[in-house]
Amino acid sequence: MYHAGDDSYQRQPKRMTALVRDALLQRVLEHCNRYGLKTFDFILHGGEPLLAGKRFFEQFVAQAIARLTPAVEPRFFIQTNGLLLDEAWCRHLGRLGIRVGISLDGPASVNDRYRTDHRGQSSFLAVERGLRYALQSDWLVNHPGVLTVIDPTTNPVAVYEYFRSVGVRELDFLFPDATFDRPPYQPATSDTPYADWLITVFDQWFMTKNKPRIRLFEQLIALILGQDVQSERWGMGTNEFMVVETNGEIEPSDMLKICGPDFTKTGVNVCTHALVDALDHSLIALHRNSHQTLSRICQKCPVVAVCGGGLLAHRYSARKGFDNPSVYCRDLLKLITHTQSRVIAFLPVAIRQEADLAPLSYDDALAAVQAVQMNGYCKGDNVK
Repeated sequence: MYHAGDDSYQRQPKRMTALVRDALLQRVLEHCNRYGLKTFDFILHGGEPLLAGKRFFEQFVAQAIARLTPAVEPRFFIQTNGLLLDEAWCRHLGRLGIRVGISLDGPASVNDRYRTDHRGQSSFLAVERGLRYALQSDWLVNHPGVLTVIDPTTNPVAVYEYFRSVGVRELDFLFPDATFDRPPYQPATSDTPYADWLITVFDQWFMTKNKPRIRLFEQLIALILGQDVQSERWGMGTNEFMVVETNGEIEPSDMLKICGPDFTKTGVNVCTHALVDALDHSLIALHRNSHQTLSRICQKCPVVAVCGGGLLAHRYSARKGFDNPSVYCRDLLKLITHTQSRVIAFLPVAIRQEADLAPLSYDDALAAVQAVQMNGYCKGDNVK
């Protein structure tokens, strides 16, 4: 987000003031009372949130508990690049009950392609050191999860086995932020490089014992089996979260910053507005209902109940706004149909017959989508 043309972060304070924190917690309490919510999740992220310092986290958690409990249980999470994590930080976060997630893309040869420091130097050894501190800590209230952005030019098995070797038990894979105006890397050798990468990992993971949990695959399997999944990236649920910036501004998902400078600015602020007021803003409302507000081609797609159109940011183009399928449409089609075939084949025959389950091939799914275009339902839409 800091390399995509949106420099609005430069005009904001580096951390929330006590005034903004007070306003935020008051709005949260009002919101929970209005809708009968008994829990509320705070996910602290940045930039790099640990730069705010230990005192900030101590004050924030203490204020939240004092303001919200016993009516509402606040739960705290942090997503960090791990550079500052050490025994003292793990102890501090554990005492505060903050659950930890770490961003790391794989071994040094993979991670250092994009995650270097401000001098362009490797960040890997420091991040891995922080990861190992967290994995071995007796203080943290959770086993730290890892977020990994896919690089389709890397060896997927080597990345997966690296995380297994260091003892990661919770893992998730993310598609790189991209739009039709800022398309993702596309090699000449494949039109589905991200699906190919993920499928290789899935096949390695699916039948393996003593494996890490991989949220992307677990969500996908649940959706294929007809379960409800609350996820920004797929499914048909609503996105029940917003971002509150350090100056108190309420915005939709920060992934939408890839769409352009100041794209996520709403003019709504916790110091002057209730959280529910933000839902009147068109972009926040669209993000909340992004899996129901779909392009015509998505509405006719045979896997729409699973895909849900994908991430809203990945549908954006300056020409058509969000009225597009995902820039990763073919990757999603291929990954979903492959996973469905593997899951159905794994089920007992009696269950398959009773539920009338039959696999859908990628070629058939793609042909169905292309037929919709050819029949004029989706004139002007593109499937990349």
